[in-house]
Amino acid sequence: MQFYRKELTNEALTELYKKLLLPRMIEEKMLVLLRQGKISKWFSGIGQEAISVGATLALQPDEWIMPLHRNLGVFTSRKMPLSKLFVQWQGNKEGYSKGRERSFHFGTKEHHICGMISHLGPQMAIADGVAWRIN
Repeated sequence: MQFYRKELTNEALTELYKKLLLPRMIEEKMLVLLRQGKISKWFSGIGQEAISVGATLALQPDEWIMPLHRNLGVFTSRKMPLSKLFVQWQGNKEGYSKGRERSFHFGTKEHHICGMISHLGPQMAIADGVAWRIN
């Protein structure tokens, strides 16, 4: 296998690796807590971090992203505060959707993330509408 680093410095590659590693570390901890019965649900995206992180980092911070399942890397790559992200997951009123849900199926204008719909078909229509509105 050959790796073409183009103009990427060692520092840039290290930062990219850290961005890939952060959601994996969170995932591993959450699965331990799930097995211990300390949390009631967690939908793991282990092994899929590069998809959400890579897709997010390929965009500019002001470009909208329409994530689907296993999207923790989208949130961490958009530098969302983990404290607020986890109160969202817990359904707390301090979360992004003010406690209306206990999941990562939410969006935030601040970070240019559209709330997730669990099915690809409906999400594509929303992405089309956002693209049409922006242009």
